[in-house]
Amino acid sequence: MAHAPRAGGPLSPSSPEDLAAATSLLWLADALSDAGLTVHETPGWQSRAATGLFAPVGVLLHHTGAFATPEAPAPSLAALTGDGTAGTGGASGAPRCHVLVDRNGECWVIAAGRAHHAGRALANGPVPEGPADVLYVGVQIEYAATSAEPTQYATSVQKSVAVVVAARIVGALGHDHRFVRAHRETSAAGRADPFNWDMVSIRDSVRQTLGRTGW
Repeated sequence: MAHAPRAGGPLSPSSPEDLAAATSLLWLADALSDAGLTVHETPGWQSRAATGLFAPVGVLLHHTGAFATPEAPAPSLAALTGDGTAGTGGASGAPRCHVLVDRNGECWVIAAGRAHHAGRALANGPVPEGPADVLYVGVQIEYAATSAEPTQYATSVQKSVAVVVAARIVGALGHDHRFVRAHRETSAAGRADPFNWDMVSIRDSVRQTLGRTGW
């Protein structure tokens, strides 16, 4: 079983192999499962990664923009994983996140390595300006927002699960609730996701979760 790093962040690497191990999220599925969430592991997620440095310090929340239903809760799954080839980015620039929270509030683990989920990030909170794909673990919430009719909003279950996911990950990275940001807070391109989320409230819920669990 792969374990999450202790508070204080990943290990200090001494070789390229150590760097790859230190900056991959091989502990992710176990950590989310241990947090009491329903977790689905997509085939090959442990070695799925885009090329390039990955040194995350925080969590970036998104919405997919896809219309989802309880019967078809994860319509974006194939696009997020790409061609499904382990160890490489798909033709569509995949993987496109690390975790998907579907319409039923279940988690799909997409990738352990770098993912193409955002462009350049503006400095926000304690996280400096830089490439978001390096700095953040990407969490996608499956709902259409303003991208489909009728307009969808995240459910209360999805928001609650996203809080737990974010808390578990930032705690494992050795950081606190301030390192959970919305894509719209960091985007240099004016992105609006996750639509209709009060991030002050979300971060406070993450803070309370970390305090209660000791993550």
